[in-house]
Amino acid sequence: MKKALAMAMSTCLLATSLVGCGSNESKQPEASSTPAPSTEASASPEASAEAADPSAVSGTLRFNWWGGDDRHTATLEAVKAFEAKYPNIKVESEYGGWDGHAEKITTQMTGGTAADVLQVNYDWLSKFSPDGTGFLDLESMGSYLDLSTFSEDVLTFGRRKGVLNAIPVSTTGRSMYFNKTTFDKVGAELPKTWDDLLALGEKFSAQGLYPYDLDTGSGFPGWYNSIVYMQQKTGHLFINEDGTLGFTQEDIKEGLDFYKSLEDAKVIRTQEQRSNEAGTTPLYQTPSWLDGKVAGVLEWSSSIGKFESALEEKGQELVLGNLLTLDGAQSTGWFMKPSLLFAINKDTKSPEAAAVLLNYILNDPEAAVILGTTRGIPASSAAKEALQAAGELEGLAYEGTKQIEDCQPIIMSPYLENSIMKEIYKEAVEAVSYGTATTEEAAATMYEELVDTLESIAQ
Repeated sequence: MKKALAMAMSTCLLATSLVGCGSNESKQPEASSTPAPSTEASASPEASAEAADPSAVSGTLRFNWWGGDDRHTATLEAVKAFEAKYPNIKVESEYGGWDGHAEKITTQMTGGTAADVLQVNYDWLSKFSPDGTGFLDLESMGSYLDLSTFSEDVLTFGRRKGVLNAIPVSTTGRSMYFNKTTFDKVGAELPKTWDDLLALGEKFSAQGLYPYDLDTGSGFPGWYNSIVYMQQKTGHLFINEDGTLGFTQEDIKEGLDFYKSLEDAKVIRTQEQRSNEAGTTPLYQTPSWLDGKVAGVLEWSSSIGKFESALEEKGQELVLGNLLTLDGAQSTGWFMKPSLLFAINKDTKSPEAAAVLLNYILNDPEAAVILGTTRGIPASSAAKEALQAAGELEGLAYEGTKQIEDCQPIIMSPYLENSIMKEIYKEAVEAVSYGTATTEEAAATMYEELVDTLESIAQ
């Protein structure tokens, strides 16, 4: 079934690249190097064209996004401000949490009922626009959409076959965040190495607590954590630039062994423990997180606000942890990708109005201050300058983004988050956690399925 689905979702290759990080002694994976996205803006010919009058544009738009309450509240406020500034354009907001969102958008895209302006995930470009025609060419909207505020390196993330399908709002990476209130209560220091993290299990479990968690549902955080560890240990890329699998079967087994060691050391709860508490409810909404029983999370910098605000309401403090490493690390191991992107439906009946809305959300100083860092640190130089002037380039989202950027991380392959790939990670992690397969057995199955899937989708 997975192979059939993989064939149906075949996509074209987006190259990934690697830049070094860490000490001078660290060796880098054998892959060509590409600089991390620049922060300097570069104007395109379309962006420098004479701008049209956006106030003369009219239309009714559907605007779709996912996120937590902090993002919803800020975006709804920005939409209200947009309608006040452009009264001829009406916006119908459609939003919700991440769970089930990708499936919903897939149905809408397939059925031709998707919104006019969409927040999209990185892997959706290869899924919905393998030949570059799945979304509106945003460079055709240069009269209403200013692209000069984005560097070409950043815009490259949104191109398919050279066509600008989407614009990255920001870049992001998963970092480790910890409940300082709980750590202070236990009398523990934040870990700096993987060994430090493993050693915390005994100290926390003595008080019925856990220092870390890898969320539940997709199995992705658990395997992501192991990928970072194994990339550091071996110097191998999990997915090579050409879309082939970079890990050996033995690498995968060691990665699953590492995941299981976190459970065995009581650093994290088992899959069964998390599922029994709240099913697939996101960690930040569970009693274990809100009560400080679970004191750490691996999360995107662009999404950490929902975890932080949940603890603030309980009088607890969330802080950024260290990017853990190990002695003799062969690479940084940690990833960066576009946090999310915005695209316009190629079938929209109001492309000019959609471009005006997108320009406002991405570039307008008023919108920048309203939205803050709910989608990460803006890639738009105009939005970033507005936040800087307002004194808002601070906080966990900013700190996490800077931490990843400053490490010159591995640029994440778009295939890493492919839905079929995620299902493979989930089945392997659950099999090991529930004890229905040994790490060796799970690795053999996982390796075969990953190779087959990548052969289908990375064409």
